[in-house]
Amino acid sequence: MRNPALSIDVDRPTSRHVRQNAHLLSDLLIEAITYLEGEEKAELVAKARKAASREDVVNGDTPLLDHLFSDLTTEQAVFLARAFASHSLLANIGEDVAGRRRHAEADAQPGDERPRTLIDAVKALKAAGKSDAELAKIFAAMNVVPVLTAHPTEVRRRSMVDRETEISRLMALRRHHLPPDLDAEIRESLFREIALMWRTRLYRPERITVKDEIRNALSIVRTSILPAIIDLYGDWTGKIGQHGQLAPLLKMGSWLGGDRDGHPGVNGQTLKLALSSQSRVILDWYAGEVRKLWSNLAVSTAYTPVSDELLALAAQAKDPSVHRIDEPYRLALELIFDRLTAVSQKLTGAPVAFASGVTSVEPYAHPDAFVADLSVIIDSLERNGGQRLVGSALRTLVEVAKACGFHLMSLDLRQNADVHERTLDELFRRAGTGVEYLKLDEDARCKVLIDELSHQRPLVSPFTAYGEETSKELATMEAAAQAVRDYGHGCLGAYIISKSATLSDMLEPLVLLKQVGLVWGGAAPRASVKVAPLFETIGDLENGPAVLRQWLELPLSRTILGDRPVQEIMLGYSDSNKDGGYVASRRGVATGASALAHEADRMGVGLQLFHGRGGSVGRGGGPAAEAVLAQPAGTVQGRIRMTEQGEMIARRFGDQPTARRNLDGLAAAVLMASDRPIPKRDSKVEAAMTALAEASFHGYRALVYDDTAFEDFFWSVTPISEIVGLNIGSRPASRTASRKIEDLRAIPWVFSWSQARFMLPGWYGFASGVERAGLSVEQLRDLAGNFDFFASLLSNMELALAQSQMGIAARYVALSPDKANAERIFATIRREHEAANGLALAIRGGAALLDNQPDLAESVALASRSVDPLNHLQLELLSRRRAGDSDEELRLAIQLTVAGIAAGLRNTG
Repeated sequence: MRNPALSIDVDRPTSRHVRQNAHLLSDLLIEAITYLEGEEKAELVAKARKAASREDVVNGDTPLLDHLFSDLTTEQAVFLARAFASHSLLANIGEDVAGRRRHAEADAQPGDERPRTLIDAVKALKAAGKSDAELAKIFAAMNVVPVLTAHPTEVRRRSMVDRETEISRLMALRRHHLPPDLDAEIRESLFREIALMWRTRLYRPERITVKDEIRNALSIVRTSILPAIIDLYGDWTGKIGQHGQLAPLLKMGSWLGGDRDGHPGVNGQTLKLALSSQSRVILDWYAGEVRKLWSNLAVSTAYTPVSDELLALAAQAKDPSVHRIDEPYRLALELIFDRLTAVSQKLTGAPVAFASGVTSVEPYAHPDAFVADLSVIIDSLERNGGQRLVGSALRTLVEVAKACGFHLMSLDLRQNADVHERTLDELFRRAGTGVEYLKLDEDARCKVLIDELSHQRPLVSPFTAYGEETSKELATMEAAAQAVRDYGHGCLGAYIISKSATLSDMLEPLVLLKQVGLVWGGAAPRASVKVAPLFETIGDLENGPAVLRQWLELPLSRTILGDRPVQEIMLGYSDSNKDGGYVASRRGVATGASALAHEADRMGVGLQLFHGRGGSVGRGGGPAAEAVLAQPAGTVQGRIRMTEQGEMIARRFGDQPTARRNLDGLAAAVLMASDRPIPKRDSKVEAAMTALAEASFHGYRALVYDDTAFEDFFWSVTPISEIVGLNIGSRPASRTASRKIEDLRAIPWVFSWSQARFMLPGWYGFASGVERAGLSVEQLRDLAGNFDFFASLLSNMELALAQSQMGIAARYVALSPDKANAERIFATIRREHEAANGLALAIRGGAALLDNQPDLAESVALASRSVDPLNHLQLELLSRRRAGDSDEELRLAIQLTVAGIAAGLRNTG
């Protein structure tokens, strides 16, 4: 029996394609297991899958499965967990190749006719009356930056991703009608890849390192994200380039190697490694493009004049060949290639791809010099009648170079405000200033910090020994300063301050960065790196506008922000959700964004919001373009940064077409959102949303923080204890050694609820909030119909409700030793879930969850078919583990079930 809340039409063409793909891949997996392991083990897998298909897995009534799993030896459990996890991975591939899941997020909803590409968005705005000058002004301000971050619950290995990629490629070939012999050949290749996958270890025997995370992310950047960006700039240059400079309209950012908040493995060395690794990728691409241009531009001065600037550039080349004396374009490109090689030698320790060896020419000091040399070539061609000879490749190379520089992705630095406080306290003490920083109140701290920024004298002395934490902080900042000297200012995105709550939190990193030369003190302090506070909790989001106002009222803020002042502020979805629940978090982010935009506008400063979203609904997840369009009017301003995390990097950017579609759609959404007028405030809407958010906040806090039994309930009914001990991420699961929910990181919090199929962070508090606020269904329908923010909130919540399975969750509740409190708390959760389901359908007028999004509904159902049996196997293994079985093979089996569930749901943290 399947979930009755989901409506599925099995006769739709995409459904048939998914079923055909799933059956083929499932059959090949069994065939591979039979071939490699024998009939007996293949029969065990078939028996388990048959039992799962015959029983009411969703509602927890599984006597056949329970009996089968309870009789398994540990070795058999490991084997079956591998088989289920592999089947889950293959089911995803089958669905993706059918062309349905990858389009589910991007496809328009009924009545949604928004532009899906930047080119279409420009056409729409021009049709609405926008002039070329107005569009040029918007383009000049645009800054769209997806920021790649690590995933503390990432479970896949790169070798497994490689197998998945090849299986996807082969399955895509089978979408065409093929001759029988070729079809058989592809089927045999699929068998071989699946057999290799079966023999490849799914798990990591040790915890992933920061180096692994950098390498894994760059693999996707190299194979899909960078090619997608190149394609987009190529199209944009030709079709909308007349509206002004495009680059750096879209560029990429990263936290990998720079995010040290609570991460002992991130330091100055990882920062250097990240930038040098990124640099190698982009420099190799530049070198390849320059080589192509060299081959094509064998233009002789015997047939056409060239500019004096080009001749001067060509004269610097060290090419002894007499055959190129009259080919200045080739000579200039040869010089450019050699200088790129010199840059690579300096930044990465190796020449660029295709280079014959090291070079002695002077490297480019800055990417602008590289762009300037390319521009000399373009200008010479255009001035001498060769406009059509320039071609898109050369122009695209220039645009990409403007966006990517020598660093490819701008690297953010992030640290917790508490660390800044402790570091400054030691610096003041060691410098003999008499300042006991940690003992000062907020006003006194701000005065001390402003005084430090008013002069050039350093606090740090090379002759003083500092503690471990302070030394590490200073070394990381010095590495950042050296990076700016090597790569240029664009290599650093922003300095993010976690746990920001006060003005002093913004001033502290400025004083620290002053010690390494990234901030210059004096009467008019300046900075070469942006400092961005991260407002995370509900309280911090509410207080954020006041902190911004205090900052912008300081005269030094204007010189630090520069001639065209834009202040970046990061908004946290994850911790605000853990702090106050789904509705209060989303409302807090939206109202905070509007208030921040108002303050910035009042003070004559531009605003760039950085949205710290995760993959799951509870952490701000959902379609990125939809999220942009749901932002309050006046908050986008052409500029937006948003995190793309772990599993979502592979899902949204895993192949070039998908990466291109998502990046193009994001840019289009930013352009459209930037053009919206700020509507008049509707007092009824504001009052209803405020009442709902406040009531929801109190309902959520009553369960999660006020119920004294809830902390033990969480640790006993979810696999959080086992997840903490698994090698599935480089970052610790908690900021401290305590079990407090306040100290637990938001990602493992969400991940644990996902594994146990509650999905609680994505919906809890909504229904009780509606009841406490006294809102009717009619009022909620009006809100959804007239308020994009609320419609988006409901849409994402409905997905979380559809992904949750209370019958399976009830089985996890049975793991708790405190039966009375566990049953009491779960009864509250279940009532809330049922009420939220009812409200979601009543507001929309639907008969079943997601029945207005059949592709997404079927995706959720397909995931359940793969994941539900894994949940029951995990339950059996958790019971053994908690009964005292410490067998290492049992730990491995649990890890495999975690991997399989995570892979199947694809929306875990």
